[in-house]
Amino acid sequence: MTTPLDAPRVAYLFTAAMADNTQQAGTIVPADDMSAEWGGYDQSAQQDILAALGAHTRHALRMLRDKLGAEIEMDWDSTARVVCSEALGAARELVRPEPGEWILPECAHCREVVAKAMCSLQIQAYFRLGFTPARIAAMCRQSADEPEAAAHP
Repeated sequence: MTTPLDAPRVAYLFTAAMADNTQQAGTIVPADDMSAEWGGYDQSAQQDILAALGAHTRHALRMLRDKLGAEIEMDWDSTARVVCSEALGAARELVRPEPGEWILPECAHCREVVAKAMCSLQIQAYFRLGFTPARIAAMCRQSADEPEAAAHP
């Protein structure tokens, strides 16, 4: 279990794990152990982690927009085929520049898909900014270990 104060750290570590796997696989794919770890958190903790992942993703997308004038989005069509409409709505809201209220999806599977999609968006944004997956993982781990840096990778 985690407390809300741990959620940003957990979110960074999820992204770091996906970046490590991306480095090894050569494509953005979640690590096999991400599902097991995600399932170890209760619904309340998953909500906090999703909120933190949303903040981290918005930061990465803002950096990409500010530095390169580029925009990327989640593949909404593909995502819609594997999650419920509630999860799709939450994902859309979480990555908006100014997110509003969002409803936590009831389904644990859908919450996990949204979490992984946000990790993927972060990796894509940082990669386009010139960071290697190994560097992205290192930045995330550094942010996870430094509470004062947890708001910005």
